[in-house]
Amino acid sequence: MMRIMMVANMRTTVNLDDDVLVILRRRAAAGGVSVSQVLNRAVRRGLAEDESRRVAAPTVTYGSAVQALTAHELAQRVAQVDNEDLRHQAGL
Repeated sequence: MMRIMMVANMRTTVNLDDDVLVILRRRAAAGGVSVSQVLNRAVRRGLAEDESRRVAAPTVTYGSAVQALTAHELAQRVAQVDNEDLRHQAGL
């Protein structure tokens, strides 16, 4: 039998710049909450903001569905394009 335990709160160490810690402490004192609560709210807001800015990259397609070509058909089409390019360059 397997037991699954979920941790509601996890302690971790975060290194903060001194100026950030000062702001966190001021906001915690002003709101009557802990520094951890202020930090959690700020992180949640920041993460939610990142999610709202995320834009899916568009899928770019050219033309319609492509049929598979045999090696011979591909070689013919390449030769045709090459000939058209040569005629264009020659001004024909």
